[in-house]
Amino acid sequence: MSSYRLYLLICGLGSFAGTTAFTLNLIYQATVVGLSPLQLVLVGTVMETVAFLAQVPTGVIADLYSRRLSVIIGYLLMGAGLLVWGLFPSFGAILVANVVWTIGAVCVDGAEEAWAADEIDPASVTRAFVRGGQLGQAGSLLGIVAATLLAFAGLAVPIVAGGVLTLLLGVLLVVFMKEDGWSPTETRGSWRSMGRQVAAGGRAVRRSTLLAGIVAGTFFAGLSSEGFDRLSQPFLLPFIGTAVSDQLVFGGLAMIAALGSIGLTGLLGRHLHAGHPRRIGELMTAVQAATAVGMIGFGLAGQWWLAVGLYLVVRLLRDTATPIMTVWLVSATLSDSRATVFSIQAQADALGQIVGGPPAGVVGQRRSIGAGISMAGLFLLPAVALFALAARHSARQPAS
Repeated sequence: MSSYRLYLLICGLGSFAGTTAFTLNLIYQATVVGLSPLQLVLVGTVMETVAFLAQVPTGVIADLYSRRLSVIIGYLLMGAGLLVWGLFPSFGAILVANVVWTIGAVCVDGAEEAWAADEIDPASVTRAFVRGGQLGQAGSLLGIVAATLLAFAGLAVPIVAGGVLTLLLGVLLVVFMKEDGWSPTETRGSWRSMGRQVAAGGRAVRRSTLLAGIVAGTFFAGLSSEGFDRLSQPFLLPFIGTAVSDQLVFGGLAMIAALGSIGLTGLLGRHLHAGHPRRIGELMTAVQAATAVGMIGFGLAGQWWLAVGLYLVVRLLRDTATPIMTVWLVSATLSDSRATVFSIQAQADALGQIVGGPPAGVVGQRRSIGAGISMAGLFLLPAVALFALAARHSARQPAS
């Protein structure tokens, strides 16, 4: 199997398995496991904290040893974590499963994109990221349907099914994944070499206004995302009423957002090329600016049609921003530190989510849920300015 086709398979199957497992996960935790609101929050906090702590070390390992090995271990750990999550319905087991799954996720994060950038033909790599984003969105769409249907047999069934599929993907990668276009930064790893790799990634970010702007902007985007993720569905509940099942309503909205993201990603993909990072940065700036306006308006919406419409717009734009950011980072990084820089950027996002969730929650509790969401939209405005600054400093040719 060619690296191009394998990357598309990873995007589609990985997204399908993950969405199948997580679509009704919060309902499973609240009803089957019986977690309290505080415990639900603690599960999310543990996830983001582990992601923050593990991002850079896993990225360094991918740059020093093997991107292939990092990706394979990541999917195997995620599959094992999901199996524990679904088979052992207790708070302690979910915390352990959460740690295992998150370490696996950060092993994949950055290493997967760095592997693809080195193994796929340069003329096809931008198309691969765009197509991969579309297949990921299509996989999410099918995963929503699968989770809804499997849940009739029990809310733990979609989680276990997602875990089995993720493990199978890891096994497939053992067989089909190759690593011919890249060699380790050093022939022998050590703590000292890992420290040098972290320093190299840090220097790459500090010395580049482009990368520094991306990382700083990602932090503010993370500040914004947590408030929207936690408060958007409670905000919509009064608009929906009780005539229809909440699960069906939010599943339907997620499907509409996924379909829209597939179309929008394909449209924007025609204007993406790793050789023109400035154009990519300008596109990212526009997407984030529209997202900020959508969040602020969503929090202020007083009519159901406006609230639902803006909710879909924000969901669609956030899904579309992911492949754009991937292409932008690939265009701005060198191969020997690419996975580390990806991990630094992901760490900034995790830190932003850790810091940004509580303030939006406090505002939502003391004033209104809509005010908390609008505050999350305000958090995104500095990201727009930083991405615009990074776009102006983008080179005309990819760094590699």
